[in-house]
Formats: sequence, structure tokens, C-alpha cells
Amino acid sequence: MNRRPSVALAVTCSCALWVPATGLAQFTVDPTGAVQTGGISVYGTGETSAKPDLVEISLRANASAELTADALVKYRDTKRRTLEAFEKLKLEKLEVEEQGVSLANQGSAEQMQMAMRGMMGTGSGKSQVSISSSLHLRLSGIKDLSAEEVLETVGTLLDAAKDAGADIGPTAAEMNMAWRYGNMPEGTLVRFIINDLDQLREQAYESAVTDARTRAERLARLNGVKLGHVMGVQEMHVSADDAQQAVYYNPYGRPQGATGKPKKPHITSETFNEIPFQVKLLVRFAIVPDGEKTAKND
Repeated sequence: MNRRPSVALAVTCSCALWVPATGLAQFTVDPTGAVQTGGISVYGTGETSAKPDLVEISLRANASAELTADALVKYRDTKRRTLEAFEKLKLEKLEVEEQGVSLANQGSAEQMQMAMRGMMGTGSGKSQVSISSSLHLRLSGIKDLSAEEVLETVGTLLDAAKDAGADIGPTAAEMNMAWRYGNMPEGTLVRFIINDLDQLREQAYESAVTDARTRAERLARLNGVKLGHVMGVQEMHVSADDAQQAVYYNPYGRPQGATGKPKKPHITSETFNEIPFQVKLLVRFAIVPDGEKTAKND
């Protein structure tokens, strides 16, 4: 087991072009704000897909006690037993990263229930100090495994974590607070990830450019004009462009900010299946003037 957080994946991808049934011609605006009325503007969309080669599991090492020193001893013991449990599995491509150690005051169960009812916390129970950290397990090399094999491996990791005392899923306090404010707590336990996007990206862009030219040629033919050179290209959507930094939300529904190091662009799914990579471009083509057509024909 390797505890370093970097993973290099080699992904073999299958390409599938998605072509919506309609093209859209429209006016476009250049960076100066001027409306450009000439030419033909169309959307071009390309999509490729590949199976994930990495699974990420989120856990917590957590301990509570009335005294901070006691909580720290219990926390260290929980983390040690959890890491030892993963070591015993002898999974060469398993990496464990610890993030976000926190220390907080935790009210008693009675005080929490009274707070949920909007009452003053006058319960007799003593508050405790809680120490916790996030543990991210990353297992690479799953692309060629069957769904049954992936499920069995993930189950083995989860069982080992539970037996060692690690927490899985939202805490009771997070569930109660999310319920009170009408939000869903962060509950994604397992994520399937593709990190190596170079080949997927290249294929999706090629498909999007081909799609845009096909649409523009169709509109030019139907309107009796000749399509000219490309006058402008704008990216409308590219998968993974917004996935470089993970942002988590607290039980109140407010963002807690980015955690950990900035991540390289990646795409994720909660299911072990082919994950699509999409590119959408807005391309503006010129229309060849009639005089230029005649000159070329002569």
C-alpha cells in the first residue's frame, strides 16, 4: 500500500459521437461587445467515453472524550488500527491520504435533540471534545475488472474500515442538522474516477469540430451559399474544467471551501460504468461572396 496521493492512469477509450438533430444559427458577439451578423454560427458537440480506472472511498477517523488528551489518544488509536487494517489487505495499488484534521466541541445527545427542537440546551449531559480527520482511499487499476470484482474489492475495504473503528457516511449530527435546514448532507461514499483525460479530450474536440462543420455545411447548402473559412471558435462546455478543486458543503448547506491540494482535471461517476467526456463549441464560419465564387469558377 502506497500513501502518496499521486496516481497515473492509462486509459483506453472508445469514441462515440453524439449529434443532436438540429443545428442553431445565430448572431455572435466578439470580446469587444460588437454584434457580428455575418457568416453562419453553429454549435458542435463531441462526446467520448471510457471506463474509470480509479475508485475513491471517503472515510473518517473519529474519536470523542470529555478531555482533549483522552480524545487524542482514542483518535490516534482509531487511525492506527484503520491504517493497519488496510496494510493487511496487501493491495499494491491502494493509496491512503489523510486530510482535514479538526477539533470541535460536541454537545451531548440530549443537548443536540433540544437544539433540534429550537430549545435552549439546558440538558444535564456533558459536552465532549471530538477529533476527526478525513481518510481518502484510492485504488487504481480497476478498469479491466468486472463489476462484481470491483464491488467485492470495495466491500472488502469498507468492511476493514468498519472493523477498525473508522466512520463511514454522514455523522448523526450532520444528518440531524441537514434535516433541520432542509439539505442533503455530503453522502457520496464511493466515486469512480478517470484522471488521464488527454486522449478523451482530443477525441471529443475532434468530434465537436467535425460536428460543427457538418452542421454549417448543411445550413449553407439549404440556403444556397458556399461555406468559407472559420472566423471564430468559443468553448461553451468542456467536461472536467470545473473539477480541479473539490468543494464540500457543511450540514447548513454552505460551502466549506476547497479541501486538500488542487486536483488535476478529472471526471467522476457514482457508478462503475463508462463515463462520458463532452465538448461543446460555438463555431462561426464565413460565407464566400458570390463574386469570389465566380472568380474561382472562371
